Amino acid sequence: MIRLENFCVPTTTLTRRCYGGKCEKVQKYWSNYVASNVPFLKIFDDLVVHTILPLLKARVQAANSPLSEEGTCHQKLDFYYQRPPTIRIQPGPAWSIVKHHRDSEYGHQDGEINYWIPLTSPELTNVDLFVESHPDAEDYHPMNVQLGEMGVFHGSSCRHYIPANGSDCTRISLDFRVGIGGYYDTEYLMVGSKDDHCRRTVRL
Repeated sequence: MIRLENFCVPTTTLTRRCYGGKCEKVQKYWSNYVASNVPFLKIFDDLVVHTILPLLKARVQAANSPLSEEGTCHQKLDFYYQRPPTIRIQPGPAWSIVKHHRDSEYGHQDGEINYWIPLTSPELTNVDLFVESHPDAEDYHPMNVQLGEMGVFHGSSCRHYIPANGSDCTRISLDFRVGIGGYYDTEYLMVGSKDDHCRRTVRL
């Protein structure tokens, strides 16, 4: 059986051009491929629109916020989800890590939340996403998300990281952000980032 964990990544694709590698070229190719893969995007859209956003709307309306006042349960809410999502590939064994960071350090605003979906088995790679319970807590804990599940967290304020992949398997995950109407500023300009993510608007 072919498994994603057995996906082999050429060494040259992990090295930046200034060191004789093809990292930037491969990243651009991969990003363009994902953005143009119609069958994949349809599955992704269905997941977001029919599963994730209805659950998110219910949680927003149940929260103690101006959007949950009496009479708002049937109000429409706008959501702005990142499309296409980002695919992360972390071959092993390797020493590279995703360092501790908040997404606000890379220009993201507070009005969005993060979704993280492993596409390979954490049991085979022994790699997980570690997140603070709240901003500056420094109590990093693994998400413990398994195949078929997804993790949700506020990545703009809570620091998070992914450790090195010491296994012989490749770790692959999918992540994206969702902006919530009333909190997400559509006119916001990302500071510190060269490329903003494209967004699709959905009203529920």
